[in-house]
Amino acid sequence: MRLLYVTDARVDAYLVKALHEAGHVVDASDCPAAGLEMAAADAYQAIVADWSTPFAGCAGKFADTAAAALLLVIIATGADGERTAVLAAGADACFSRPLRFIELEARLEALARLVKRARPTAPLAAELAPAERLLRLNGRGTPLSGREFQLMTLLLDHPGEVVDLARLSQHIWGEDAEPRPDLTRASLRRLRRKLDAAGAKGALRLIAGHGYVFDPRATVSNDLLRDA
Repeated sequence: MRLLYVTDARVDAYLVKALHEAGHVVDASDCPAAGLEMAAADAYQAIVADWSTPFAGCAGKFADTAAAALLLVIIATGADGERTAVLAAGADACFSRPLRFIELEARLEALARLVKRARPTAPLAAELAPAERLLRLNGRGTPLSGREFQLMTLLLDHPGEVVDLARLSQHIWGEDAEPRPDLTRASLRRLRRKLDAAGAKGALRLIAGHGYVFDPRATVSNDLLRDA
């Protein structure tokens, strides 16, 4: 499972190591704001939030930013009021310190099984309609901006391949133009949000340090299939 571990204190190296040893791919951040940006930029299957202060106010932000990800929160105390507030704010599970890793791992596996049963999926079919500037996902059209359409054209030409940011920027601005990586990242974020909203969650992913990939083997929700 691809996880994001985020904390407002020092990263728990032992917990990150245990998650790695359990077979998960883990990114870690000790900055909540940076963690939100990471959650927005990548398709994590679960977020483990380790909080030393009341977390309820931030749980909703993470739940909204990465709606497809499981949200498991570790809090400093086991007070019933705090646990209830955290769960009501959008967390899927809440744990208190001292943490028993075996319970966290068991809950991750149980939640993943529930999600798999609750969200039956089908293969993703994607194609572009240049005249209308639409991306068709299983027959349903999603309008794109000019930059988003250019990005999607390149990504669809290389399905399942990682395309680096420099190449994506060059495709938008041209070989002789000044690179604009920040604007390219912003367009990619908007494109990913459109794909997620259309039901193709996780189809466009950031591979940290390498680039972006559009995976045609991703899946779409039954809602998209019904509307097609």
